[in-house]
This record gives sequence, C-alpha cells and structure tokens, in this order.
Amino acid sequence: MNDENLNQIAAYFENVPLWPFIFFGFLGLVALAIDLLNRKRRTLAIEDFRNTIETELALMYPQHKGWPRNINSYLCSRLPEMQQNFEILRVFIPQNRLLSYNTDWNNFCDFCRNITDEKCAAAEQPASGDGANAASQEPDPKVVLHGLIEKLLKHTEI
Repeated sequence: MNDENLNQIAAYFENVPLWPFIFFGFLGLVALAIDLLNRKRRTLAIEDFRNTIETELALMYPQHKGWPRNINSYLCSRLPEMQQNFEILRVFIPQNRLLSYNTDWNNFCDFCRNITDEKCAAAEQPASGDGANAASQEPDPKVVLHGLIEKLLKHTEI
C-alpha cells in the first residue's frame, strides 16, 4: 500500500503544472528577504537610538560627570535629534509595549523641559536637619535622569 500511495503522489506531480509551486516558493523567498531586511533595520534603529543617547548625553550618562550650565537649554537642544531616533525606533516596538515606550519618552521630554539649574543646585545642597524641609525636597535630578534613560533603553533590548 505504501508503493501505491507513492505512485499516486508521483502521478499527481506529473499531471499538475509546476508554476504554482514556483510562484509560492518565490513568494516565500521574498517574505524571508523582507523579514531579514526588517530585522536589520530594527537593529540599526536600536543602535542609533542607543548611540544618540550615549553621545548627546555623554556628560550625564552612563557616568555622571557634571551638569552643564543652563541644563534646560542643554537638554532641550538635544531633544530633536533624539526625537528623530525615537520615531524611527517606534516603528519596531511591539504594539503591546508601545504605550509604555511613548510614556517613557514623554516623561523624559517633560524632565528635559522642566529641569532648571536652580533645581540641580538645590539637590546638591546638603539636607538640613528640619524634617519638614527634607520631606519637601525634590528627588535628586541625577537619579531621576538616570532612571528615565534606563526606562528608555529597556525598550532597546532584543
């Protein structure tokens, strides 16, 4: 019975035109090429995003070397370049993580727009013994910035 089945299959392929098989094989190769291209584009988008953060914020991340003068202008002037790479990478973020990615970016932008030299100087002042004053003190901007950057970079993990 096994030979009978093989003979039926062989007869089928002798009578059926081959163009559909060639066509679907070609479509499979095109789909594979597109997938490989998209993987390469995603990898490049991740590298560009990470590189932009590391070069644009070299004074502050990954090792904090110091706050530049007029921190608000410094950070805001770097946002357009970072925004461009953010938009490119957003195409490759899975739909279920897109809200988190956008939220993390918006929090980072809000921090960049709202940080001032006065806030940085106040954070560097030693905390006084007054409990009410210490409780109202804002978190250290260095720690906040590093946390925001880490949240953004978590989306670049493969």
